[in-house]
Amino acid sequence: MTRVDTRTRRASTLQAACWLAGVGAAAGLAAPASAQQVLVQKDGARVALEPYGAASQLGSRAEIAAEQGPLDASLEAALERGGGRLNLGDTPVGMVQIPSSWRSENVRFQARWAVSSDAEINIAAENGARRANNGFSGFGVAGDGQLTRDETRSAQIRAVARLDRLEAQLGAENATSAFRVRPDDTTAESSRNWLSSRRLFGKLAWRPSDRVSLEAGQAVQDFTVGWRGAETITSSGAYLTPNAAVVLKPWRRTTWRLDAEQTLTPIQPGQFAAYAQLAATGTGAAPQPDRGWRYGARVEQKLGGGATLAAGVSDWRLDSVTELGPVGAGEAPVGIGPGGRQQLDVNLTAPLAPIGLPGATLAGDLTLRRSHVQDPFTGERRAFSGESPYRAELRLSGAVPATDLNWSLVAQADGPQTLNQMSQVTNLGPTAGLGGAVSYGAGPVRVSLELENLIGGSREVTTYSYAGSRADAALADVIRRNDDSRAVRISLKRAM
Repeated sequence: MTRVDTRTRRASTLQAACWLAGVGAAAGLAAPASAQQVLVQKDGARVALEPYGAASQLGSRAEIAAEQGPLDASLEAALERGGGRLNLGDTPVGMVQIPSSWRSENVRFQARWAVSSDAEINIAAENGARRANNGFSGFGVAGDGQLTRDETRSAQIRAVARLDRLEAQLGAENATSAFRVRPDDTTAESSRNWLSSRRLFGKLAWRPSDRVSLEAGQAVQDFTVGWRGAETITSSGAYLTPNAAVVLKPWRRTTWRLDAEQTLTPIQPGQFAAYAQLAATGTGAAPQPDRGWRYGARVEQKLGGGATLAAGVSDWRLDSVTELGPVGAGEAPVGIGPGGRQQLDVNLTAPLAPIGLPGATLAGDLTLRRSHVQDPFTGERRAFSGESPYRAELRLSGAVPATDLNWSLVAQADGPQTLNQMSQVTNLGPTAGLGGAVSYGAGPVRVSLELENLIGGSREVTTYSYAGSRADAALADVIRRNDDSRAVRISLKRAM
């Protein structure tokens, strides 16, 4: 059930207490470090500090941890400052970018209470915020800019109990994220979007034998997403999401898993904000969360020499897919109807010591997928917008302990993609590249060199622009270009 409410609500202010990280950042100004420094460790208690720095970033993390009997708890805080430029595409026409500055703070608490040898309670909470100042200046005109604040907070409690071959879990969680924007010459925010969610969940696992395990779970969750600009528009709903699985071990080194679950992906605040700015006041056609069923099967086989091979297939049958669709006279993210996706994942990990390469490992990942949905403008059946039919990665890595030298070679390949809009279609061609990295740190200074797409990395991009909606098939312009993605990164880190 979904409702749309256009009544204005007063937003609450989130304040994060990061005094502990602030102390660490002050130390970081004097001596950036690459590894956590333990300041105090005694009788199950530990205080640690990790200052660090880079060309455009400076910050520190601090941690207090304690273990007393059945209770194990930790408090972490982080504070970072930095600056740099936005993407060129974010710069308004006729304006020049002024390097932006940002500051982020984050506090995280975790605790585990072992009630008995067969029961425990876990608690986790997190509170974070990131402020950014993005400025622009024009030739002969006054400067312009904006202040943004991205806030997140979450809390979860989970209880686990075991009895012989039975295990039960119960838990609850609450999460909120908000993004605020205001011009830098005013104190009133110009827009705000947010997402809040609450979830109750439970799971029961039973092992009738060492070769069979049965799992079943249920969750009830609700979401509220909203945007406030000239007016306030919100959308909310509550859903049940059951899941079940069977795990089989027919042989000692083989594991099969069959599962089914109802999936639910909430509308992201940025997507809802784009819809809300075009939707008419009081409209009931708010975008819906992507929901449906996923059925999967996976097998994992342990091979000789420590190698592991795994393969899994998944079939999504979605009742609702969110993409750009018609809203008023424009376009915005909306539910465009049902869709489906089939996916195959193959993973391989193999140590190379058996063939005479001690310390080296070969790892590979391959994903093949196929999807379908009805285009909201033309009515034609097509793949999901921006989804690639295949993706592959092969990584060869190793280490030479005597010299503290680490190296890796990474080959990647990504299939073609199509980005669909009302009056524009962008085709991204396939791409492949080879990169690598090497780091050396036998002394107090660690030197790292990373090469991204040293070979390859180019992709052909073709943009088709239409006069009006694509449904009219009035092609107005075609632009072709090649995009190259290459990077070389060098870093030096010195421990305190």
